[in-house]
Amino acid sequence: MEEAGDEPLFCERAAGIDIGKQVVSVTIRVPSDTRRGGRQQETREFGTTRRQLLEMADWLRCWQVERAGMEATSDYWKPVYFLLEREGFDCLLYQASQVKALPGRPKTDRLDSAWLARITEQGSLAGSFVPRRTSAGCARTPATAGG
Repeated sequence: MEEAGDEPLFCERAAGIDIGKQVVSVTIRVPSDTRRGGRQQETREFGTTRRQLLEMADWLRCWQVERAGMEATSDYWKPVYFLLEREGFDCLLYQASQVKALPGRPKTDRLDSAWLARITEQGSLAGSFVPRRTSAGCARTPATAGG
């Protein structure tokens, strides 16, 4: 775990998730164990199978992460977002154009996840609206509710 700078926080225990087709890079930012008021962060990579995503959720839970922010990348964000949401995490989905517009964005996936963690902990961007999934995978509307 490495020490990280401290700034005003919107969320004390946050994660940033950079999602690729086969690898998910995750950075957590939590209060420092050694420096009062400081922050520490750790980055890990996980695969994208259901089992590997559940391992990621367990790791986030061990660190008591409250909120996870991720960038909308193709459709790759959907399994990660919905699994974490179902596991009880508060998830934020950021539009790529908004994330890219913020100054200081890094160039690598590993640094991208740390950048997304900082955006999430500071509340720098509002998340996009993502409709809740129902158990059947689609919402019932008045037109389909009658059968």
